[in-house]
Amino acid sequence: MLSPDWVLQYHAAPWGVLLLCLIFLVVKRKSVDLNGKSNVASYSLNSILGASLVAGAVFIPPSQDYAVFRVLLMALGVFVVIFGKGAKMPAILLAVYGFAISFPLAIQRFAEDGYANSALIPLLAITHALGLPIQNQGQWIHFTSVSGEPISVAVTVACAGSATMGVFIALFVLMMLDRPLPPRKAAGLFFLGAAGTWLQSVIRLVILLLVGYHIGNDALWTAHYWTIYVLFPLWYLLFAYVYFRQFNRPERGEKLINTKLAVER
Repeated sequence: MLSPDWVLQYHAAPWGVLLLCLIFLVVKRKSVDLNGKSNVASYSLNSILGASLVAGAVFIPPSQDYAVFRVLLMALGVFVVIFGKGAKMPAILLAVYGFAISFPLAIQRFAEDGYANSALIPLLAITHALGLPIQNQGQWIHFTSVSGEPISVAVTVACAGSATMGVFIALFVLMMLDRPLPPRKAAGLFFLGAAGTWLQSVIRLVILLLVGYHIGNDALWTAHYWTIYVLFPLWYLLFAYVYFRQFNRPERGEKLINTKLAVER
């Protein structure tokens, strides 16, 4: 599970989110209260809650997707028994990590076709507008490269960016924990970020088909392997810049108050 091929091909998203959560925990370590006093009642409640978390980890169905989460959930249960309320921040971060690994699995289980089509339909429209001789049968796309090589690929829910959407939501939560925005700003930026994350997934698919059409099947799969590690970080850097600009910008009401005070002075 820690080999480069395994991580880069299948599980870079959850490992990346876990690493960011651990960094966040280290940076915010002073907010973790390890010295809180507990009475008998609270200690008993913490013991029950901690034991429940350990039991919950034991009964999670064995899966490589949840292997690390199970270990961390057991550790959190022990942490709750010992430190009680001090486990609040670690619990929040574990929930963020759990969401990041669960979101693509939930989409695949409950909304696979719809999510895949959300990328497939605009992809076909764009490639037809670009003049690529592409045919599709459901989620399968068929075309012949300029060198005469027949190529067939399937646009799945993973191709549509379910994992990157889960990463975006997890990162947005971490940003809100660190630099919270007013609800109206937060909602607007969240929908902007989600739309941008969806758009970069569509752009990635367009690039893959263009590479396959002009260079060939091997080049398509090489691009499939690496483009996500270029496009998503670039997009999120842009989004983070917009986010922090909004964080440093006063609300409309604050602007009016500041202006009024300046005039009075």
